[in-house]
Amino acid sequence: MSFDFLSGLLQFVVRHKFIVGFYLLIALLVFIYRRKFQFQLKFIAICRTKLGLGLMDRIASRHRELVKLFGYIGIGAGFLSMLFIVLILVQSVFTLLTVPGSPSPISPVLPGVRVPGVPDGFFVPFVQGIIAIFIIAVVHEFAHGVVARAHDVRVKSSGPAIIGPILAAFVEPDDTQLKKKDDVVNYSIFAAGTFSNIVLMLVIMLLLSAVFAPVGSAFFREEGVMLKSVEPGSPADAAGLQPGTQIKAIGAQPISSLRDILNVLQFTPPNQTVVFSDGKTEYAVVAGYNEKFRPRGYFGIIMEPLLRNRDTVFFGVFSWLQGLLALTATLSLGIGLANMIPVGPLDGGKMLHLALQRVRGEQKANKAFVRISLLLLIVILFLLSPIFKAILKSVAGIF
Repeated sequence: MSFDFLSGLLQFVVRHKFIVGFYLLIALLVFIYRRKFQFQLKFIAICRTKLGLGLMDRIASRHRELVKLFGYIGIGAGFLSMLFIVLILVQSVFTLLTVPGSPSPISPVLPGVRVPGVPDGFFVPFVQGIIAIFIIAVVHEFAHGVVARAHDVRVKSSGPAIIGPILAAFVEPDDTQLKKKDDVVNYSIFAAGTFSNIVLMLVIMLLLSAVFAPVGSAFFREEGVMLKSVEPGSPADAAGLQPGTQIKAIGAQPISSLRDILNVLQFTPPNQTVVFSDGKTEYAVVAGYNEKFRPRGYFGIIMEPLLRNRDTVFFGVFSWLQGLLALTATLSLGIGLANMIPVGPLDGGKMLHLALQRVRGEQKANKAFVRISLLLLIVILFLLSPIFKAILKSVAGIF
């Protein structure tokens, strides 16, 4: 078993050599500049700097009331997000208990690493993932700092952080000043990070739909029509047409676009024979009758245009940037919601802890919060169990 484990571990390192090299480089830099870092709980390293503090002050002073409004709206969004993520966790536990073989409903974000037990659709590309997480972390922490400054709470420091293998960022408001502020102020500062992630997601989605979608279409030109699907038992199926067939002509009419083929078929009545050609083979299709398509004939086909890039180089850059934005939007929502899990030092934990203190008093609130945190940590570990099992199976051959 030990040999299998070492062999599996070696294969993992070789397969992810560039990623392993990147994190080894980060670890080396942290070691070299270790005097500038402070270490907490053995796996958290933070580097206290003054990065961004001046910009936080300027934005907070020039737009104080707007920033405060942002924070106040964030309180409602924060508590709703907390409720939503807890319900998702409860539902996920039920699914994992009742549906054998269910994949883990939550996953660690490790750019470039295909985590065993996680569907391929959740794979995060390395370079895009690192950039996206950096953007999300900066927006999240900057929002905390700006809202704190709008309420005249001093931000002592900010800077990069490393939590295990994950690159992060932080801001450090003055706790002494923060405790003297009203609960609403505290809630608004705690919730600002998650709310900024939600706003970032919405802004990116708007940008993708309003700008990238129309600009992206300009990179293509239509060069024909292909059958996307053929309904089983339909006239087209009976004639032998298959999905993926390119239609180059209908009868004597050349086909170069969807408009060409629609112009022909929309005037074809039932029982009329139409000859489709892919340039090599002809398919005689007798138009059928279907109540939904009358008075036009029914063929049972779905078509899509054949598109070709006008400029491969620029389109590649454009597609990469579009993918980065889409990934950033997805991770921004996911990471923002994860921060609202009411556990320990997370933003959701801080909000719940403060609320419990006001309802039950400090001593009872502390006990209740510890119990809730432990319960949710157990839930999270349980939800991650399919991943742990898949990792052991992949690396050590267990199970």
